[in-house]
Amino acid sequence: MKSIPMRTINWYHFITYIIPLCFTIQLSYAQDVCTWVYEDMEEDGYQIQDGVLTLLYCENSIDTIWAPTDYTEAVWSYTTNTGEECEDWDVLGNQFFFSLDSNDPCLENLSFVTITFTGYTDSDSDPDICTFNLEFDETPDPFIVAGNYNTNEQLVICEQNLITLEASGLGSGFDNGNTSIQWFLNDELLPTPDPSNFLDINTVNYNVNESNVFYFRVSNYCTELNGMDEESDWLTITIYEGYEEECEHCKWEPFTRESWIESDGIGTTDGEFYIFTPNDDGFSDYFPEPLMNEENRNFDNTDKFWPTCQATIYQLTIFNRQGREIWNSEYDNHPWDGKLKNGRECKEGPYFYKIEYVIHPLLEGVNNVTQLPHNATLINTGSVFLHR
Repeated sequence: MKSIPMRTINWYHFITYIIPLCFTIQLSYAQDVCTWVYEDMEEDGYQIQDGVLTLLYCENSIDTIWAPTDYTEAVWSYTTNTGEECEDWDVLGNQFFFSLDSNDPCLENLSFVTITFTGYTDSDSDPDICTFNLEFDETPDPFIVAGNYNTNEQLVICEQNLITLEASGLGSGFDNGNTSIQWFLNDELLPTPDPSNFLDINTVNYNVNESNVFYFRVSNYCTELNGMDEESDWLTITIYEGYEEECEHCKWEPFTRESWIESDGIGTTDGEFYIFTPNDDGFSDYFPEPLMNEENRNFDNTDKFWPTCQATIYQLTIFNRQGREIWNSEYDNHPWDGKLKNGRECKEGPYFYKIEYVIHPLLEGVNNVTQLPHNATLINTGSVFLHR
């Protein structure tokens, strides 16, 4: 009889390939047994992210999750947010089930809970273990929080003292990352901020010296079931320049230097001499500021003789050296271009001006620069040199 040589086992290959293969097969089976939890549900009733199953419910939900009839023993276990251990092993006939009631003492006030199912098909086999999440969302009741302001009233704030708005009343789904927020300004959809529940007014294109209407819409699983997003109340905010005491008030150098403004609102800048060069080179072509310059006015233009606020309006009159009027503004904020009323160019030389202006026609109260009302009409005179 021939002897059959024994083949030596290569333990390296066994450990490297065979054992991981068995583990992979067992792991795949363990993951697949979860499919019965959601296979009869609507697709929008659950989520699977990174291999984790989450079932979605709204507040006051009642449901029953049935285990397959293959199991002879089964238990559903979970831990509450108070640390309480809960189990459920209800059975009807030969089928185990989990009674889901968001008002159950074990589930009450929970927005998120992890359920572990353990089921035995017979007493000699290892149990099937399946883990999944329950998420309980609430229908949002959205409203805007604006710092310490009363949002039941229209707000009036200073542009230099802008605030951040907070979206509140979002429902529990926001904490679980399943809530979408859209902000609107004057009915225009805004880019989504990060985080989405806060909106810094400094980052949006609001209207200055006018009212602005802010609101947001919120959606989650519950609003999708209801068929419409929830919308917050509208918040109207009027944003003024130089409005509050703690904000810098509007001014216009050189015309609003306190020493030049008398109690009747009339002053003179005869001690100052201004030069402008109307040669269409884009630099100093107009006096006292460029044409249609309102949006370029701001408190940072310290090297320019422009008003600091968009709200300021003026009318300008120009006289020659004989004191005869040769040009005047045809509308508010109409600067001189160095020409006569008939459009002919003026000669190089000195001219005189009278400017009548209102620092902020929309505001009441006293301007802390002029010490006169914001909406008072002021008059200033002086000289300007036209250089060609």
